[in-house]
Amino acid sequence: MNLRLFLSGLDRYGRGDWRSISRNVVVTRTPTQVASHAQKYYLRQDAVKKKERKRSSIHDITTPLDSSTVPPPCNFPNQRGYQNFSFPEQR
Repeated sequence: MNLRLFLSGLDRYGRGDWRSISRNVVVTRTPTQVASHAQKYYLRQDAVKKKERKRSSIHDITTPLDSSTVPPPCNFPNQRGYQNFSFPEQR
C-alpha cells in the first residue's frame, strides 16, 4: 500500500473512515485492507514512541571483555577446576 496515499486519506477522512479512504484515495485496496494497514501502522507508531521514551537501565551497559579478570583454571585434581570450593572426598 502506498504510504503517502494512505496518510493523505487519513488526513482527509480521519481515523476510522476506512471505506472513504479505500473508495476515494487508496482505490486499489478494500476497506478491510485499509483498516488492517492502519492497525499495523498505529502499532508501529506506538512502538517507536515507546522506544524513544524508554529509559536506560544499568543492565543495558556493556563493558569490553577483559581476559585478566577471569581466574586461571585450577590445577588441583581433587577440585575438578573449581577454586575455593571444597568437594567431599570420594572413596
